[in-house]
Amino acid sequence: MKNKILMIIMLLSVLSAGCQDKDLNTAIPEKIITINDVDLSNTTFEKLSIPEDYDLRKFEGMTLNFIVENNLHAGILSKESEEFSNITGIDINVNAMDFDTLRRKINLDFISQAGKQQIIYVDPYQTLNRFYDYLEVLNPYQNNDDLPSVKGYTDDFIDNQVYVCSYFEEDDNLYTVPFDSTTMILYYRKDIFEKYKDAFIDEKGYDWTPGTKAFTWERYCEISEWIDNNVPDEEVKYGSGHMAQRHNSIFCDFSNILAAYGGDYFNDPYINTLGLKSFNHINVREESFIKALDVYKEVIKSSAPESIDWYWTDSARAFKNGEIAMMPNWDENYTYVEYDSDSKVSGKVGYSILPYGDVRSANIYGGSGIGINKYATESEKEAAWFFITWATSKNMQLKVLKHPDGGSLPTRKSAYEGNQIKFYMENPEYIDENNISLKHMRAVLDAWKTKNIYLRPKISNFYKAEQVIIENLNNMVKNDMDSEMISEKIYLDLQKIKLQE
Repeated sequence: MKNKILMIIMLLSVLSAGCQDKDLNTAIPEKIITINDVDLSNTTFEKLSIPEDYDLRKFEGMTLNFIVENNLHAGILSKESEEFSNITGIDINVNAMDFDTLRRKINLDFISQAGKQQIIYVDPYQTLNRFYDYLEVLNPYQNNDDLPSVKGYTDDFIDNQVYVCSYFEEDDNLYTVPFDSTTMILYYRKDIFEKYKDAFIDEKGYDWTPGTKAFTWERYCEISEWIDNNVPDEEVKYGSGHMAQRHNSIFCDFSNILAAYGGDYFNDPYINTLGLKSFNHINVREESFIKALDVYKEVIKSSAPESIDWYWTDSARAFKNGEIAMMPNWDENYTYVEYDSDSKVSGKVGYSILPYGDVRSANIYGGSGIGINKYATESEKEAAWFFITWATSKNMQLKVLKHPDGGSLPTRKSAYEGNQIKFYMENPEYIDENNISLKHMRAVLDAWKTKNIYLRPKISNFYKAEQVIIENLNNMVKNDMDSEMISEKIYLDLQKIKLQE
C-alpha cells in the first residue's frame, strides 16, 4: 500500500512538472530569442543551433522540392512547414507519394542528374544502398560553424537508426539525418481477446495474451484458427491477416518470422547496419531458414484467405473495418485504425511486440533519413540543409508525436527524457487504458530493444536479392510448395546474382 501511495505521489509530481518551482508573485519573464531581429520564442526554431549572425532570409523566394513517402510523418510535416516558410521565406513543396512511385521517381532523378528533387526521403534499403554516391555528404554542413547545425548529431540519435539510415559501408560520410522510425508490431483486437479469454483458456489451457514469451508464432496460428471457429463473423471475420502479395510486403512479413527463429539471409559483418556493396555468405539453406519457411506457410494458411494478395495497406484496411483480429503491420498505422472517421475498431485495439520464435521476438525496422540531392545547386543545398536541421529537431519530432494526426516516434534520444514520457515508460501500470498513444509507444520502444529489433540486409544489389526472395516466398504460399525446395531455389537464384557481378 505504501508503494502504491508513493507511486501516486510521483505521478502527481510528474504531471505538475514545470509549475512547482515558479513563484507566481515574482514570475521571471521568458527570455526572448532573436536572430536578425526575428523573435523565435515559442516557435519550432527556438532551440535550433543557428549562428547569431546567420541570415534567416538568405534564401527568400526559393522553392525546394521534398520527395517523400506518403506516410504519417510526411503528412504532418507538410502541414507544419508553413512556419518554416514564414520565418525563412523558403517555400517547401512536399511531394508525397506511395512507396513504389517514390522509388521510381528518385531513381530517375538521380540517374538523369536533374537535381529537381533537392530534399530526398532516403530509404536505406532502396536508395541509400544504391545511390549513396548521388547524395550530398553532410559532414561539411554539420561541421561548419557559419551554418545551422543538427544539435546533438549523432549522439542524440538512436544508435541503430544512425548506422542504418546515415551511413553506407563506413561511418565516415554522413548521407542523411534519421527522420522517421516506422517499425512492425502486432495489432490485436483487445475487446475480442478480453471477451473470449476464459473460453480459450478452458479449451487450450494457456493464456493467449500477446507480448509474452509464451505467445509464439505456432500459438499465433492456433489462436487465429480458434477465433475463426469460435467467434461469430459479425464480431470479427478472421483470426488474422497478413501481407503475402508479390511485393516488398511479403519480404517484411516473412523476415519477422525468419529472425524470430534465429535465421537471416546472409552472414557478413556489418551487412545489417553499415551495409555492404554485396553479400558473400548465403544463409538460406540453414535449418533455421527452412523452419521459418514452414512456420510462415502455417501462418498464411491460418490467416484470412485474401492475405495471399494483400500488402500492408490492404491488411490495415481489413483490420480497421473489423474483419481481422490480429495483424503484424507498421506502427504508424495506429492512427489510421484508431482515429479514422469510419474505423470500426477505434478504442478496441491492443499493441505488442510480434510473436516469439525459438530464439526471440523479431520486429523489422523500416525507418528512413532525409538527405540532399548531390545535383542540386549550391544555394539549394545550403537551404535544404537548413530545412533538415529544422525538420529533424527535437521540437519538430515532439510536435509530430503529439500531433492529433500523428504519433510517429522520435529518432532522438532526448525526446524521451520528458518527465511524463519517461515516467509512463518506466511504470506501464499507470498508463490509462484509454491512452492509445502511450500504449502504442510502449510497444514500439519494446520492439526497438536490441533483443527484439530486426535490421534487414543493406546491400547495393538488394533490389535483385529481394525480388528473388519475394517471388519464391509468394510461390511457396500460393502453391503450397516444399520449404526445402524453396530454400534451395532461393540459394541458387542468389548465387546467380553473385556470379553476375
